[in-house]
Amino acid sequence: MNKLIATVFAAASALALSAPALAQPYGDARHGGGYWLEGLRVDAAKAQLSGAGYSKARNINVGGRQYDLWANPRARDACVGFTSISGRVTEFRSFDAAECGVVSGGGKLNPDDLYGMRVGDAQRNLRTYGYANERNVRIDGQQWDLWVNSRGRDCIGFTSYRGTVSGVQKFRANDCANGSVSGGGGRVHPRDLPGLSVNQAKRELANSGFEKARNIRIAGKQWDLWYYERGRDGGRCIGFTSISGRVTDADHFSARDCY
Repeated sequence: MNKLIATVFAAASALALSAPALAQPYGDARHGGGYWLEGLRVDAAKAQLSGAGYSKARNINVGGRQYDLWANPRARDACVGFTSISGRVTEFRSFDAAECGVVSGGGKLNPDDLYGMRVGDAQRNLRTYGYANERNVRIDGQQWDLWVNSRGRDCIGFTSYRGTVSGVQKFRANDCANGSVSGGGGRVHPRDLPGLSVNQAKRELANSGFEKARNIRIAGKQWDLWYYERGRDGGRCIGFTSISGRVTDADHFSARDCY
């Protein structure tokens, strides 16, 4: 009997040694807090990460070694990566979220975190946090990509230069959802108008409480002036100029210019 028990124990031990490593909670495996991916085949490691909500971000070179970076902005470790030899993981570790081009904000995205990112990374982050691209607008000569969240209550826009996000700001929900810049109460801003058709611009001004004042000619350009008389400073005057039926520029004017 003892010989039989010994034989069974030896077989079980051999089976345990041949079984693949089991995944533990994510993090740096070397410090006891992570997936123990080291030793797994690369395909198995990718499956573990994908199952935990990570997606492939990019490859980077660190100290002459190639790392596959995977990102999950909602995870404690938003960016993790592994290196491999002959199809097996040799090292697995955490990286700064910026290395993966992600922001780690828990359940809510901070728009400021998108500044300086590559456009593709910014778009991926917006999608991860439930935003969808709604439309593009031109404001003060710059192209803005507007993104609205799934509930249609939050609108984020960014502009870019040479593939990198150069400006980020929140917009009114209507800017994304309706393709308009109406705000009511005189809150329309000149930066909202360039790129709109002339009829759209007039409608937005009217919806915000402005009334047509007059036209003036400045430096060879025709300006349509609109006046809002209930401002805290006694009134606001906004004017826009256009080419081929589309607003090309808009600005604040002195209230007396509208008379």
